[in-house]
Amino acid sequence: MANTPFDINNFHEDEALIKQIKSGNYDAFTLLYNKYIRQLTQYGLKFNTDLPIIQDCLHDVFVWLWANRHKLAIHHSVKSYLFKAVRTSILHILEKKNKLRTLHPEEGNEYNFELELSPENLMLQDENREQIRVQIEGLMRKLTAKQKEVIYLRYYEGLNFEDIAQNMNLSVKASYKLMGRAIATLRENVPSSQVLLIILLHLH
Repeated sequence: MANTPFDINNFHEDEALIKQIKSGNYDAFTLLYNKYIRQLTQYGLKFNTDLPIIQDCLHDVFVWLWANRHKLAIHHSVKSYLFKAVRTSILHILEKKNKLRTLHPEEGNEYNFELELSPENLMLQDENREQIRVQIEGLMRKLTAKQKEVIYLRYYEGLNFEDIAQNMNLSVKASYKLMGRAIATLRENVPSSQVLLIILLHLH
């Protein structure tokens, strides 16, 4: 099918892009890809730092998306849909490669998810920066992978709890509880409100 002519400036809304993609507009598909590929890559690298693996997963997701464009049924946000698709693809590949943890899945540690500090963004005196960095790294080790993931999706990707629940295969209530436990763990171990604020502002 020939591309439907459209003004690219009028199609920044994801739902409009999906409508055009479903009608066979490859320019809209390219725009959606370019809009999210960097965020999706960064998200994928939280699970595994092997960039070729992550790139393969992203490739598979977008190939599938285009091949199945006519029957796409997106019930939540498009961003959440893409994040879930990438997450599912990555965990499937890692499971096949035996790179997932299998012990104590009830603790949320059946996979890795890493949050890191951006020290260049810290508005602190140099003599305090290293101390804060060490404290935060210690705090991150107290969180499960799922707790770190819910913090990332909420504070850095801006997903609402319905989208987080959809993305992580949880109920909305469970996603709230997961966030609550994560924040409670941080508060129990944070020496000051300043450090908690730094965590929420400067982790990536």
